[in-house]
Amino acid sequence: MNIHQNTVVTVDYQVDDGSGEHLDDSRTSGPMVYLHGYRHILPALESALEGAATGEERVVELEPEHAYGPRQENLVFEANREALPAGLELYEGQRLTSGSHGRHFTLRVVRLTDNGALLDGNHPLAGRRLIFRLNVREVRPATMEELRQQRATGDTTRAR
Repeated sequence: MNIHQNTVVTVDYQVDDGSGEHLDDSRTSGPMVYLHGYRHILPALESALEGAATGEERVVELEPEHAYGPRQENLVFEANREALPAGLELYEGQRLTSGSHGRHFTLRVVRLTDNGALLDGNHPLAGRRLIFRLNVREVRPATMEELRQQRATGDTTRAR
């Protein structure tokens, strides 16, 4: 079976940035499982997998604009301690989730400052060229329940 709209796809993967820096691997994170055609993974990655069959391997190179976008320096800012939740113990590398009205975003604590913390709202892979080495482990028709939910059962997508 080939990958097309309404198939559930299981993919083993490795991701690096082209300079030899290893970024992620399904051997440690588990395979990527998603419902094809619903943009549950990066759109360019989903397009590159269209038509692939079980056992097929593909190498997909994505420039930043087709992956997690360019790095935006205006998303790096200092937050005063008073603007952060009371009692929150901050540390470098910590991820904070913020938002309202159903819209949430993640901020990473870059470093602590005298007044609070330097926060970065960029995706950790923003601005980076990514190389995905993919091996299609399984392709199967989606169940009626998966189609109703528009999500694969046990969906463990990683490349979002």
